[in-house]
Amino acid sequence: MKSMYIITGGILVMIAVFFLAPKQHNSDEKASITHDEIDAYILKKFGNVLENLTPEEKELARQDVADRLAREKAEMRKYGRVLTPDERSEQWWREQDEAAKQAAYAALYAERKDWIDNFPFQPRYHQNLAFDPENIAHSDAKYRAYREEKEKDKNEAEAKYMMKIHEIWSMGDEMTTDEKHAACKKLRIEMEKEKAGKLDPEIEEQRRIIMRHKRLAGFYKQHYRYYPEFEQAYRIFEEEGLADNPIRIAHTMATLEMYKEASLQDPDELHHFKGPVEGKKGNHPYTNQQFLDRCFHWLTGTITYEGNLMPGETPPNLDQARRISKRLAEEIPAEGFTGNKFLFGLADPKDEDMIPGQSLLAE
Repeated sequence: MKSMYIITGGILVMIAVFFLAPKQHNSDEKASITHDEIDAYILKKFGNVLENLTPEEKELARQDVADRLAREKAEMRKYGRVLTPDERSEQWWREQDEAAKQAAYAALYAERKDWIDNFPFQPRYHQNLAFDPENIAHSDAKYRAYREEKEKDKNEAEAKYMMKIHEIWSMGDEMTTDEKHAACKKLRIEMEKEKAGKLDPEIEEQRRIIMRHKRLAGFYKQHYRYYPEFEQAYRIFEEEGLADNPIRIAHTMATLEMYKEASLQDPDELHHFKGPVEGKKGNHPYTNQQFLDRCFHWLTGTITYEGNLMPGETPPNLDQARRISKRLAEEIPAEGFTGNKFLFGLADPKDEDMIPGQSLLAE
């Protein structure tokens, strides 16, 4: 009897290991599977193992097989094939991540319902512009190659110009100094007319549009826009008359987070940031206070940065940007800036994530 228990126990373990995989609830498929179908599957995979099992053990084995068959039917319907164990495991972890995100959002919504329901920014699209992977400006790889080619043209034109300049100034008394200056000026005008290395304004405009789309897509994908700190920053920008641009606020929040995290540390301790120090060569460690000063400068620069502007928007003046930076630094509590909540740009879609012909976000 003991040996029979070991045998049947081993069979159950073998079946359990074979079917070991993240469970998925495919109730419709499972309900349609018959006992005959289950027993035929076990017979094909393991032989006459059911003969050695008790009724209770048979039921357990059949339930495992029913789960497997239901999962395989669901995968065939969804993907056209049965997934590999690695693919199934990866999918399971993705589902766990998604479930965790949904749970976190549900908790956030319960706490921030009024702000979320009345969020001031909503996705709006260009009417006649769509993603085209063949467009130089829309493709990261094509645009990078385009810029590299333009830089090469510019360098070659500069080298040609400098060589001719050298020839002019090497002519000795054949030309007066004024004539040499005039000849150099003429060369510079000719080089400008060649437009070597000049960027096509239409391509640059399309590039600005596609990059704004990607940043807006990333912005609307992340929940940081619903946090109290984002609302507080929005209110400050609103009072300053600059609250209509979500990219500027989102970009500012990423820098503000670095500022706030450093503000919680001992000002005299070294910060992990290293950068150039006036009067010294190379990069040097900063104290937390020095890093705070640098971050304040970055905050001001982010608010005025032309790359964050909407079409036709004029950048705020430096005094206003500094005033906003000061209010952001002083009026928003630092305690909520933990865990890299406001990282900007990480959720921006890549070229491979986009679909040819899809509309481009404008706001």
